[in-house]
Amino acid sequence: MMKVSRWLAVFMVVAMAAGVFAPAALAEDPTPTPVPIPEGVKVAGMPEVLPTQEELKAAIPPSLMEMGQGKKLRIMFQGGGDSAPAVEMKDFLKENVGLEIEIDVIPPESLREKQLSVFTAGSSDYDLMELYPTWIGEYAEAGFIENLDPYYEKYAAEINTEDFIAGAQVGFDKYQGSWYAVPYDGDVNIFYYRTDLWEDPAEQAAFKEKYGYDLKYPETWLQVRDMAEFFTRPDEGLWGFGTLALRTWWAADYWANVYRPHIAGDFQNGMVNDQGEFELDREAFIKANDLYMELMKFSPDGILNWGYPESKEALGNGVVAMSMQWATGVFRDPRQASHWDKLGCGLMPGVEQADGSIKHKPALAVGKALVVPTASENKDLAFLLGQFFASKAMQIYETNTGSGVDPNRISVFEDQRVKDVWGPLTSCTMANLDLGVPDIKVPGAAAYYEALIGELHSSWAGEQDSATAYDKVMKQWEIVREEQQ
Repeated sequence: MMKVSRWLAVFMVVAMAAGVFAPAALAEDPTPTPVPIPEGVKVAGMPEVLPTQEELKAAIPPSLMEMGQGKKLRIMFQGGGDSAPAVEMKDFLKENVGLEIEIDVIPPESLREKQLSVFTAGSSDYDLMELYPTWIGEYAEAGFIENLDPYYEKYAAEINTEDFIAGAQVGFDKYQGSWYAVPYDGDVNIFYYRTDLWEDPAEQAAFKEKYGYDLKYPETWLQVRDMAEFFTRPDEGLWGFGTLALRTWWAADYWANVYRPHIAGDFQNGMVNDQGEFELDREAFIKANDLYMELMKFSPDGILNWGYPESKEALGNGVVAMSMQWATGVFRDPRQASHWDKLGCGLMPGVEQADGSIKHKPALAVGKALVVPTASENKDLAFLLGQFFASKAMQIYETNTGSGVDPNRISVFEDQRVKDVWGPLTSCTMANLDLGVPDIKVPGAAAYYEALIGELHSSWAGEQDSATAYDKVMKQWEIVREEQQ
């Protein structure tokens, strides 16, 4: 029988002793304050929000049950919470399938290097690997990973692909129209705001008097700009806007939430599409980046050094009135966010079009997926195990144990236990996942992102204007493309 004692122990300890922190640059006292869980509130780790043994057994694909007895698979995961669900399932799979799994946990910063060393050596050591979708094109073009179309067809009766949120699967798991991965972590950026401020009659009256329209959830980035200015009150310890602006590649995803809806025409990716064509639009780039820099004027000092921890703590503890962040139940957990019951979310703001409609283009920022190496000698078994990890029961387990692995199935977000943990975040997360735009996935993606974030960050620091940043990005991208040919 599967052991859940570790999660229960973690839950008990955290429930009694977890603290709520302000961002390091803003905190006056870093000493953690114990936060009780209000009666009736359900959080990750509670037994009642986890799937039952029966649900987990029913989620095992029949062919995995038939083929798995006496077999062994070796899996590669990155370190952190991503590997926890698979590790927790080792005994369960041994007892219920007869399948032994060996899991190698690799530090995130070393994951790509490790995988490339395995691939180039022609090693058949691994049967299933976790990766960032931005690497899929590189691995697929090099013949390192299996095209999974035949497996999705072969086992169609055992897996419910219709339940996957369609937009997210194109973004995370497909390349040039084909399946190359099994869904795992459904990352997407959503837009959060302080509902207590927006619902305050005094704030509503003051905002309307100053800007001439009602204070309500912002549909456009121009409205975000007004609201960010309105709620920036440093003397009260409140700023209008938060984001992730550290010089790291996924900060470009946060920026892209503003950039992509400024593109006038249709596009696949808005940066570099799956055919390797450049879609970075000069006019949209300049408009969006100028607006983004204006928004950051309404952010706390040090915003250009904000990674996930700083952005998360500022949002969760009410330091910023609005922020882009990954969709996660963390912000509904009193142990991790003092303003857990004062945060709402919605569709990522966009840009109003000539016909009055709003173009919304949220980023499928980062995400994770599972791939089968072409050198594996257990491809069918690996594919089926990946589908078990992607099943409804396992996605409930993954998110409601607090692993940080987020769902991408419709039925999971509709499950009451997930609603209990995620609260009102479920509906807006689904909407953003369905409209999400994927990362660059072609060979050279890492170099494209490095050039992009380097020039963007330089402009944010005031070292160059947006037009110059665009021109420099395009010159570097041409060099990257030549190197890939």
